[in-house]
Amino acid sequence: MLDMTDKRQAHIDARLRSDLMMWLSTVRPDGRAHIVPVWFLWQDDVLYIFSKPDQKIRNLSQNNSAMVGVDDTKGGDDPIMLAGDAALLQHADLPPKVHEAYSEKYGGELKKFNWTMDSMAAEYSEVIKITPSKIL
Repeated sequence: MLDMTDKRQAHIDARLRSDLMMWLSTVRPDGRAHIVPVWFLWQDDVLYIFSKPDQKIRNLSQNNSAMVGVDDTKGGDDPIMLAGDAALLQHADLPPKVHEAYSEKYGGELKKFNWTMDSMAAEYSEVIKITPSKIL
């Protein structure tokens, strides 16, 4: 999706690889927006978000439209927003490199919560895979 020869898009790719938090927006069954901060992994032009079986999963079960936003708190000077379609997966359906890369990215955070990748994945048992179709 991203053209790495384009300076802005290469910057977006770097931010998606390095930033720890993003905002995920989904649509509730009654049409209202639902937005939450989440950890995420950007790999092979796809976003992976591990989730508890909660509101965002219920929302995506009925409407797979999703939007994400990243801002590094530089006063709003560098926001990144992507829109796309989400699919709900199980951890067992993921390539092993996803867990490995996620564990590498969030290793320090996992330690803060006394989690291993396996214990975190047990609690955050749902996987959201977002394939972005538009950069906003």
